[in-house]
Amino acid sequence: MNETKLNSLRWKRPTRAMHIYIVAGLCGLVIVPLTLSQYEYPWLQTFLGVLLLELCLYPSALYLMRRDTGLPTMPVFCLAYALQFAFPIFSHDNTFSLMAGEVKYLTEGEVALALALAIVGICSLQLGYYWFLKSSYRRVVPVAQIPLKKNRALAYCALVGIFLPLLFTFQGIIPEEFQQPLSSILRLLQNQVLVVIAILGWLFYGRKESRFYALWLYGLVLVTAMRGISAGSLEDTLVPIGVFFVVKWLYTRRIPIAPILATAALVVFLSPVKSDYRQKAWLGEDPDLADQSSLIKGRLWIEEAAEYWQDTFAGTRDLAEATSSATGRADFIHQVAYIYSMTPAVVPYQYGKTYSFFLVSFIPRIIWPDKPTAGSANGFYAVTYGITSEEGAKTTTFGVSILGEAFINFGWPGVVLIMLIEGILIGAMQHSFGGKESGPGGQAVFLAFFVYFLNGIGSSAEIMFGGILQNLLLGYVLLLWAREKPKRAKLGHLPLPLEQRT
Repeated sequence: MNETKLNSLRWKRPTRAMHIYIVAGLCGLVIVPLTLSQYEYPWLQTFLGVLLLELCLYPSALYLMRRDTGLPTMPVFCLAYALQFAFPIFSHDNTFSLMAGEVKYLTEGEVALALALAIVGICSLQLGYYWFLKSSYRRVVPVAQIPLKKNRALAYCALVGIFLPLLFTFQGIIPEEFQQPLSSILRLLQNQVLVVIAILGWLFYGRKESRFYALWLYGLVLVTAMRGISAGSLEDTLVPIGVFFVVKWLYTRRIPIAPILATAALVVFLSPVKSDYRQKAWLGEDPDLADQSSLIKGRLWIEEAAEYWQDTFAGTRDLAEATSSATGRADFIHQVAYIYSMTPAVVPYQYGKTYSFFLVSFIPRIIWPDKPTAGSANGFYAVTYGITSEEGAKTTTFGVSILGEAFINFGWPGVVLIMLIEGILIGAMQHSFGGKESGPGGQAVFLAFFVYFLNGIGSSAEIMFGGILQNLLLGYVLLLWAREKPKRAKLGHLPLPLEQRT
């Protein structure tokens, strides 16, 4: 039976596990709101929050039940969506922080409508994704087949693991006038370390190779995460852990818990002092520190975080106050509620203006050095909605979220249409790079790009999708050298003509 027919049967076959998932979900919709209502949680908000969480868990349930062999792209994406739009209902009150310490108190109705928007959005995104994977239109999108040859893959890992760190250590030797035009290419090369993590995961978890590859894999994840800390970026700290999480899930067929716990611990540990650290190390508040190496700056962040938590456990502040920065960082549902309360009553619909970057996104910066930079949608949101001043928007990024941006532009129809399109785009990438036919190489290229989507949910569409084609094509070309050539089928002996048979 060929792969297409097998996938078709997987789609159609109802399973006992799916029935259990549906029954458990229905029970949760009744039991959880009734239980939490005793602790003064609004019943409607809790009901919608649980419904949103269960809808986000559906792709994971489907992936595990079908024993899918491709990357768990939609399951991981929806888990990240649930973290940012469903969980804050249970961990954060109905407030939203504005400029100059002002606090916006949201009504239960505004938060409930924001949850309804989030539910409509994730349903539209899943619909677009699964529709594309089942439709005949997927044949228009070519499959990037990169089955890896082990010795070449190892050479690629060694080259990337040695040459690229040296390149970025001495990045300053590149003339300043070329730094900006080459920024996208340099960023792509830097992300090849994530490709190496995915390849090492394939060698150890997929091929069951020597434990030496496990040590290499764990060490590279740790070093890459430490480099993110040194750069003062939580996103760059977490993306190698994210790649490790997905690749282990892919090859072991089990959801790894350790990377989830490590990610949560890092966010909670580092978030409270992130703003103060950046002011000192990167924005010039401490001139002596600004001239130090990235390693010393990263160590300062860890030391300040450790001191902060020592004071917390000593009773200087309560635990809720200490974790508020981490929980607030992952809270986008109250942000969407605030956007809903302001649009279009105070801020009119933008009718696609924040998506204008896509008109020029395919032009390489090396050809057009002064090309507008991605992120204008985030800046527009932060200033227009009173989150920060124009000066503040130059030094700090406030993500609008893909859901909030869709509503800012077109209201409810925008949420349905934009999220549907984004689901189709993710489905096209999954078909081209994430399936089994793409091989471990194609999956590694896609994973190194896709992992940024998990944080991109809370940013604008131009940040999330702006460099899609360039990044995937260049990543494909860079790894093409390590591809294993398809073996030619050997022809057996042909049968003799009838007249020669005896």
